[in-house]
Amino acid sequence: MNPQILRPMTQSRSAVPSRGSRAQFERRVSQLPDETRARLAKGELQSADAAFYVVKSVAGSRSQKMLRDDDNKVVGISNISSGKLEKGSYFLLDGITLLAGVAGEGETVNDVNFGVLPDYLRNGQFELSANNTTIIDGASLELFNTSGQDVAVGHYTLDNPKMVDEQKAIELNLEWGADARPGTYIKAILRGSVVTKA
Repeated sequence: MNPQILRPMTQSRSAVPSRGSRAQFERRVSQLPDETRARLAKGELQSADAAFYVVKSVAGSRSQKMLRDDDNKVVGISNISSGKLEKGSYFLLDGITLLAGVAGEGETVNDVNFGVLPDYLRNGQFELSANNTTIIDGASLELFNTSGQDVAVGHYTLDNPKMVDEQKAIELNLEWGADARPGTYIKAILRGSVVTKA
């Protein structure tokens, strides 16, 4: 075989640039503690996709604290305890998904089919805070109306992703103007990249 042809095929190519939350994480890795950065460089730790979720009943209410310090991990209900990351975890919050659904008579939360927030909920507002800092204050829940869009249902991508420190409370509080229908549940999913063991 002609070596002139073989050389371009075997030469290493430059890496494909990262996209999504991984690219955002790489831009903000300098915000991590020195020890964590060193362990990432050694390959002891890695960044991985993460989706922390919680489901709450909002039936008959006009507000809900989605993350609370008395929350426990329960499959299908929450995969984050006490509204905080575990020790040693750092999370780059890149986006939030909010979905709603209604359990029919005799059904439980496990039977709910979640979709876009209904109008009366979208007419409300939300606030998000982490690391004792407000990230989003009083924004319209209409941001989660993805009807007719080519994006994940109910997903809002942050223009300014934020690094969330270990063991710091994350708060996602919702308010709306009319009592939620009986059997109504809201699911919140915090999406991004998390530091984890390699």
